[in-house]
Amino acid sequence: MYTVEWCKWNEIVNDAFIPFVENKDRYLIFYGGRGSSKSNFAAKKLIYRCLTEDYFRCILVRNTYAAIKDSSYQTIKDIIYELGLGELFEFKLQPLEIHCKNGNSFIARGCDDTQKIKSVKDPSAIWWEEDIPLESDFITVTTSVRTTKADYLQEIFSINPEVEGDYKDHWFYKRFFGDKVEKSFSSSTPLKIDEQTTVNLTYTVHHSWYKDNRWLPPEFIAFLMDLKVKNPYYYTIYCLGYWGNKQTGGLFYKHFDRAKSTDGKIAYNPDIALHLTFDFNVNPYMSASLWQVVGKVAYCIDEFAMVSPDNNTAGVCKEFTRRYLSHNAGLFIYGDPSGRNEDTRSEKGHNDYTVIRKDLIQFNPVSRVDNLHPPVVTRGNFINNIFQDGFEGVNIIISEKCKHFINDLLFLKEASDGTKFKEKTKDKESGITYEKYGHFTDGFDYFICKCFNTEFLMYQNGKNPVQRSLGINTFNSKVKY
Repeated sequence: MYTVEWCKWNEIVNDAFIPFVENKDRYLIFYGGRGSSKSNFAAKKLIYRCLTEDYFRCILVRNTYAAIKDSSYQTIKDIIYELGLGELFEFKLQPLEIHCKNGNSFIARGCDDTQKIKSVKDPSAIWWEEDIPLESDFITVTTSVRTTKADYLQEIFSINPEVEGDYKDHWFYKRFFGDKVEKSFSSSTPLKIDEQTTVNLTYTVHHSWYKDNRWLPPEFIAFLMDLKVKNPYYYTIYCLGYWGNKQTGGLFYKHFDRAKSTDGKIAYNPDIALHLTFDFNVNPYMSASLWQVVGKVAYCIDEFAMVSPDNNTAGVCKEFTRRYLSHNAGLFIYGDPSGRNEDTRSEKGHNDYTVIRKDLIQFNPVSRVDNLHPPVVTRGNFINNIFQDGFEGVNIIISEKCKHFINDLLFLKEASDGTKFKEKTKDKESGITYEKYGHFTDGFDYFICKCFNTEFLMYQNGKNPVQRSLGINTFNSKVKY
């Protein structure tokens, strides 16, 4: 091995990271605010290991291969030259690799081609920079780190704690943070091999923020402080380094406010009719939401996200029956008008609504499905008006347990023509392409526009139409709407 003069650690890294120089936990997770120097420390620890260990092969990972060159690869390269170690390394661009003269190396791989990650022989370390990966990608990568040649195996994460959807439901948060109240901690996950053998996968989580970086320029600190006034959400993420739900611009439901329109205490009332609304896409799930209406307030009390093999109309009906078997106060059905068409999901002579009528016959369901889809732009504007100030007294309250539905409202984007932009994604395991968001909200639109048809017509026409017809359950004339 080469003899290397390494600086004193407290001269090149901030004090908050000194305890992790010798950390050998299987997973070392650095998260927090921007400018805390977490990536800088991760790079220096890995460079030190590369120079001093007999065997070291590290994969630099990001969600896309193209992003690595200007992030973790460049960070390592810059630090190597800053420390005066450039003569000990060779930097390659095709493929993107860094080779040390002692035989150790850094190899770049993106999760957009996980097969190439599997092809790296005997990796001993992983650096996940900035991106929080999909769970399937994490499993692919972490199961590739299994060599016996290294002193120890470790995956380092240096991440920004922001994800789409509710972060508490995200696989990464649940796996490594769970119910922990501390911002920084060490823990372990026991894995049972057989009746006699259990292995503990140890991990350390460390939170840092701008005050941990003694070299941070004052201009950057001033920018972070300004966020407290200009954008409190980004202040909590970028400055304080707290977990948050990623915000995106150009949203379809632009006036949906989770704090205002959701409630964790909504309960099913057996004395009031149920309103079940469907969307008939099958991937990533068949969706339906369940409502109860009191006056002009619509309460979403439940959701159904049925995955394979139950991602079909019959699957939703079966689950509805299981949850609400004793309900006898009436049931109204809403949904996509195209469900009246025959397709390959149903036997000849049947469609989604004949399946619903047959499978839910014990509830005496009443169809309230329109012949045509309400115009996308108009219904979107109508619903946004409701979310904003309660158009004509109509209000919408959603149970916090309806996670899929809430995520649709939070993240469905608006297209340039004002319609819904149905962003597509591909499941890596099955190869199936599906729309990421929008299934629950399509059914939601149909329900709101039909249930509050008087107000919807008023919004469309700018005048008072005929009195709203709420519909009655012909099988139970005492139903409360």
